[in-house]
Amino acid sequence: MGKQELLDLIDKAEKGSIEAAEEIALGYFKGSFDGKPNLVKAKKWASYAAKHGSEKATAILAQL
Repeated sequence: MGKQELLDLIDKAEKGSIEAAEEIALGYFKGSFDGKPNLVKAKKWASYAAKHGSEKATAILAQL
């Protein structure tokens, strides 16, 4: 995933898109953005999405 795609997702998430926050969390968890996982950022975005009812984000948090 490219940097612009990440920035677009962050913009959407900051505007309330839980789906975008899930994608960001998953990307950081899998290492899709920097070539290696960033579990701190994964936890930040997954926590945000989970607070808003995301089961996918809750599952990511359970693996951290």
